[in-house]
Amino acid sequence: MFRFTKTLAASAALALLATPAMAQDEPEEARTTYQVTMFNFADGADDRWMEIMTNHIVPAQQAAGQTPDVIHWVMTNPDYDIILVSEMEGGMANFDSHASPSRAAFMTALTANVGGEAALESLTTEWNALTKDEVTFYTHTHP
Repeated sequence: MFRFTKTLAASAALALLATPAMAQDEPEEARTTYQVTMFNFADGADDRWMEIMTNHIVPAQQAAGQTPDVIHWVMTNPDYDIILVSEMEGGMANFDSHASPSRAAFMTALTANVGGEAALESLTTEWNALTKDEVTFYTHTHP
């Protein structure tokens, strides 16, 4: 076990040393990062979910200067009803912050759109009750 760990550590150290040299040869190309969330609605919740998206989420995204989510209705997967694809402004750097500027701008616009903090809390509770299950993953383009 010790020999394996020592070999693994040596291999990792060599890989780390080689990475900067390779990175200097070719500049990194820009990528677009996406958040993909799949929802399974509670019975009869799809119309209200869409109403909240149309009346609150999309206008808040637009007011914050963001691209609205792309909605995909799922036709052949019995586990999920809808997929939201959201471009993540700032890319993977969003994972380095608890309050990215784009998230803060969206939340400010959404709070104003719904009529204040209390209304936002109520809407958030309702929004969460509209789904039985959801899963989120992240992906990015490769140039």
